[in-house]
Amino acid sequence: MKYLKVMFSNKSRYNNFQYKIGKINYAPFWNPNAKTPEDMGGLNFSNEGNIIRYIHNGDTIYDVEIPEDAEVVSVKECATPNGVFRSNKIIIRNPRKVTDEIALELYKKSTIPEEAYPKALGAVSLMNFSKTANEIFNDKVNNETIDYFLSEWNDFTDRPERKNCNDTVIEIDKKLKEYIK
Repeated sequence: MKYLKVMFSNKSRYNNFQYKIGKINYAPFWNPNAKTPEDMGGLNFSNEGNIIRYIHNGDTIYDVEIPEDAEVVSVKECATPNGVFRSNKIIIRNPRKVTDEIALELYKKSTIPEEAYPKALGAVSLMNFSKTANEIFNDKVNNETIDYFLSEWNDFTDRPERKNCNDTVIEIDKKLKEYIK
């Protein structure tokens, strides 16, 4: 399984942990038996089939290697079961800027459940990845899914910093609202 991590430069979006590239990164706190992510600690990452849902967590994507003696837990905290993993130590390598082309490639490899695609649409839209957003829209939005997409979209974008934040968000918002007319 190929593991990936998305973050802004080499810092985690959630706790500002600064990662070292090509070296073992140790979690500041680790309790693999905890029931909540906050209590568990660790260093989180995803896999190639699920990472599209988390593409808005940064501008740089890394390959993740797991040291042989590391502990890894699959976390079922999100809409994508088994899409989030935590470990007490990881190595990140091969940094590359996330582009619309990379996002589109990851979307085509995605294995997330159907009910997770509205949030994935929101994630790629927030990153202004128009090609990927339109591909998801065209593939997944239909008469049977439009109500769910609109509900999840509104939930995902109902924050001042997300509403109308770029051309792709505006475009997809308009297309979703026009679809129901």
